[in-house]
Amino acid sequence: MGHIFLLRKQAHELRMRQMVEEINLNRLTIEQGMAKYKVLTRQTVTKWLERVRQEEKQRTDPMKQATKEPPPTIVEQIALKADELAGRVKQLEKELEQSELQILYYKTVIRVAEQELGIAIEKKSDTKQSSCFE
Repeated sequence: MGHIFLLRKQAHELRMRQMVEEINLNRLTIEQGMAKYKVLTRQTVTKWLERVRQEEKQRTDPMKQATKEPPPTIVEQIALKADELAGRVKQLEKELEQSELQILYYKTVIRVAEQELGIAIEKKSDTKQSSCFE
C-alpha cells in the first residue's frame, strides 16, 4: 500500500515539474497549464513555480560562489599587504606633517608672546632647574 502511495506521489511531482518547465519555457501560460495538467487552482501552480525557482536558486548559489573568486595567491596576498602598508605610510606621513605644522605654530605663538610680554616662556637648555624640583 505504501509503495503505491509513493509511486502516485512521484508521478504527481513529475507532472507538476513538467508543467512548471513548460510554463518557464513559455510553451504554456499558467491557465493553459492548469487545464492541461488538471490543476484546480492558480495558487497551486504559483506554489510549484516558486518551489522550483527556490530549488534552482539553491542549486546554483553554491556554484556561483565557488566560481566567483578563487582564493588569492601568496603573491596577491603580499601585494595586498604592500598596498595596505603603503596606505598606512601615507597616512602616517600626513599625520607627521600636521604635527610638525602644529609644533611650528606653537613655537611661533610662544616667541610672539615672549616678545610682546617680555618674559621668557620657553625654557633655555643651559638653565638649571630650580631648587624646588631637586
